[in-house]
Amino acid sequence: MLALVYKSTWDVVLEERPVPALTKDNQVLVRIRATGVCGTDLGIISGKYHAVPSVILGHESAGEVISVGKAVDTLQPGDRVVINPTYYCGHCEMCRTGRENHCTYKSVTETGVSADGTFTDYYITEDRFLYKLKDHISYEEATLTEPLSCILTGINQIHLLPNFRTIILGAGPIGILYSYALASKGVTGCLVDISKDRLAIAGSIAPERWQVHESFETAVQALAPERQQVDLIVDTTGAVGTQVLSNLAHGGYLMLMGLRDGTSTFNPKEMVDRSLKIIGSIDSLGTFATAHYLIEQGIIPGKKIITHTFPLNQYKEAFNALGCDLNERTLNPSSKAIKVILQSN
Repeated sequence: MLALVYKSTWDVVLEERPVPALTKDNQVLVRIRATGVCGTDLGIISGKYHAVPSVILGHESAGEVISVGKAVDTLQPGDRVVINPTYYCGHCEMCRTGRENHCTYKSVTETGVSADGTFTDYYITEDRFLYKLKDHISYEEATLTEPLSCILTGINQIHLLPNFRTIILGAGPIGILYSYALASKGVTGCLVDISKDRLAIAGSIAPERWQVHESFETAVQALAPERQQVDLIVDTTGAVGTQVLSNLAHGGYLMLMGLRDGTSTFNPKEMVDRSLKIIGSIDSLGTFATAHYLIEQGIIPGKKIITHTFPLNQYKEAFNALGCDLNERTLNPSSKAIKVILQSN
């Protein structure tokens, strides 16, 4: 089978790998049909996020069941499924205290990072991590389930009210998905991006009543012209940090989603005196089924959010559409695409 393998920073290649074999009774072999390109993939390639050398990249996937272990009775060959790649053992201290997204074994089980992922033809997982797809949902749409589930994990940490004045920094796929997830709970607000071209795309696919702005300052002015303070700021870029705290209303939230190194400072007295909350959130925690439902019901319009698809062997073109140039070894903000999908034949 073909597999997109990470060798080292800026060095990824298509390799022939053997089709994996079932080794446990609860395992399922899935023929991968579509996998979304995640910002984490680009971070690994560009050296901004660590991965194990020679690992197969990719984790946002859907496909078809090929074979099942003898203990699997909920799935059969031919079933169309979406994959929850956030493995957890269920037995370690983290899992037993409700923190499965930080399972102790993540360092050797994280799909597409420390364990082989889904930019390939075949993938093995346990039956508990597979969800059947309705016929009207394409494999490509289904790939949005994983990033959406990560977003819902973050939202679940907020005491959210529908009248929260909200700003999302970054109008990429996570920003757009965040806006739809919040809109499903009655929240409206603004998407902010420095790229005019990306904002033009975002403006055509953002939820109804959501605005797009080129600057954080104009978004604050639009939502809160008198006090210049909003209730929720979601930073999907990792580039902003705590400098926006002065624009949070008392009791407001700063949600950090971007995986980028940096240093920020804050005044503890201000945090206490104004009841501010800074929240970091990663991966999926009990939210995959809800994300699956939102996509299945069309509450999240997957077809609108996916802007580009490429076959797996055109991975360089796919990454380039997102601003990751493997030949030049550069990673820049993309203005061409929102969500890019790689398809396996």
